[in-house]
Amino acid sequence: MEEIMRLSMLSAACLCAASFVISQQSALAAPAPQTDTTASVSAASPQDIVEFGVYLPLRHTDKLEALLASQHDTNSPKYRQWLQPAEFLAQYGPNPADIEAVKSSLSARGLTIVSSNAHGVRVQGSAAAVTQAFGAPLEKVTRQSHTRFQARKALQMPGELGGIELYVVGLAPVPDHHVHAYARDNAPLAVGDNRSSATGWYWFTDLKQAYDYPAYSAATDGSGVSVAVLMADLIFPDDVKAAFDHENFTKITGKAAPSVTTVLIDGGGVQNGYGSFEASLDVQQVLGGAPGANVTLVSIPNLSDQSIIDGYQYIVDSNKYDIVNSSFGGCELFYTAAYNSGTDHTFLLRARHELFLQGNAQGITFVASSGDESGLDCPSPPYFNGGAAVFVPGVETPADDPAVTAVGGGNLVTASAPPSLNSSYVRESAYNDPQAPWDPYGRGVNVSGGDWGAGGGPSTVFPKPLYQILANTGSSKWRTVPDVGMQVGGCPGSPGIALSCGADDSSAMLAYGVGVGGGFYGVIGTSVASPEFVGALALFEQQFGKGNHRLGNANYYLYAAGALQTLAGGTKAPAAMQLYHRNNPGYDGVVPDSFPSYNYNYVYGNGSPDVRKLFNMMKYPAAGVPQTATNP
Repeated sequence: MEEIMRLSMLSAACLCAASFVISQQSALAAPAPQTDTTASVSAASPQDIVEFGVYLPLRHTDKLEALLASQHDTNSPKYRQWLQPAEFLAQYGPNPADIEAVKSSLSARGLTIVSSNAHGVRVQGSAAAVTQAFGAPLEKVTRQSHTRFQARKALQMPGELGGIELYVVGLAPVPDHHVHAYARDNAPLAVGDNRSSATGWYWFTDLKQAYDYPAYSAATDGSGVSVAVLMADLIFPDDVKAAFDHENFTKITGKAAPSVTTVLIDGGGVQNGYGSFEASLDVQQVLGGAPGANVTLVSIPNLSDQSIIDGYQYIVDSNKYDIVNSSFGGCELFYTAAYNSGTDHTFLLRARHELFLQGNAQGITFVASSGDESGLDCPSPPYFNGGAAVFVPGVETPADDPAVTAVGGGNLVTASAPPSLNSSYVRESAYNDPQAPWDPYGRGVNVSGGDWGAGGGPSTVFPKPLYQILANTGSSKWRTVPDVGMQVGGCPGSPGIALSCGADDSSAMLAYGVGVGGGFYGVIGTSVASPEFVGALALFEQQFGKGNHRLGNANYYLYAAGALQTLAGGTKAPAAMQLYHRNNPGYDGVVPDSFPSYNYNYVYGNGSPDVRKLFNMMKYPAAGVPQTATNP
């Protein structure tokens, strides 16, 4: 596997996802889904106070791309020589004089500079002052979770700033991202053994056995690795312990259940808010795979572009976290001119991309769920004007970003012979579940032709990254997603009730509100898979030892490993080279069998990992049957 690391770096030189909840009985309701439902839209009052961000693009991006390639190339003297935030910004950050010019211009127009950083400024002012500064009237949009303001037409930059490129964040009429945490009937399950069949319900211990994690030990628990989970809202403080107590972690290991730290950004969220179920899932999946990791919930008040970018800004500026999980997403097409009356808002994706590039240069790994609407992610444009609409091909952001590892997946099938808890791997499949017409963003229009399943396909914004040259991704021009896959599951409840469900449809288990009216819930979605993969990455980084253990953009490694398996025969490679489970049958609603090739598809990417083989941990024994010393 050392050869995989060498090849992964040589490749550089040659170059809301989301979750559904399934439950039974009646108790604490899982929070309602955040679907960007519009409660009211009206013209902003002149005295309304508006807050937004103004960012400036990075400089010398060609040199930055060369640096990133070198940092991921084992033959380069810059390999894994990560920068500190101050070093990055000194070399590639916006011109400080331009930032000062922005401050001066906006202040002169009656706006207040609330705060500033090396990327730009946070601005506040009356709606009248904002309209005067940017030549665009504002409207006030109140949704179920928050109120924000958006411009009714394209913003015009002040004349004195004409020579400076600006990204105005927080005023675009783009829907908030979503998490898809939908309850089937809003109540927890009566829980007995780990699972009742070959398709779940799966606890984190089942998944560790199935995907061949290393046996639990101090060397394989993620110790020393710090993970940030970026999500709206807060978790119940006792749920992580409840999940680990169910698996007898403390009884077996003699150690306390792991805990979670919380950081509030923009005031943070609330407990039992629309993002709370998702936040709980994310931290439990990460810790389930890496119970020794330091996990921090970076809580934001909502999933607007402004709050999300503020969260990422904190993460890259603080530089405290090695890996970042994002189990949310929004349709990439929503930023394009076709969805915005001819105005292109893809600059918002570029602004976020530049934060990811900074993080990568500092060694930070970003991971995101690929979305749950299969290959048909987006309502067609008439939907937002009340017209008849269908779901059309599209991918989700931030999973679409080439600086992010996108995680999809399908249905895991394991051995099942109750009362044994054996969860050894049998196979996987990725057939989607057709859905009845439903209204995904609360606009009063049911959209037809939707499917449940892991999101994937080509981006229309980001070009093909160099590391994807190592795989037949079906596109010579565009970035494609996902990059890897794990357990997702199927057969969703409402909204979008599945018209049919497959025999392989599987599910995972989550503690939510235990002891306060909740309990253990079944859950499906790529937001099961994304934090699960983050847990595996934490074990991998632990192997680098203390100090410089960061991986940076994990896709360099993942595609190099995939290329080695392909060269060794793909699905017919020798057992030692079966780094990924591949050629999983399925359909994403767009591509037959979801296969651009046998070694890469739009549901699993490179495949699902055999964790010990993929991450060079075969020196450790395998995690065994759940609730034993090797798999507590």
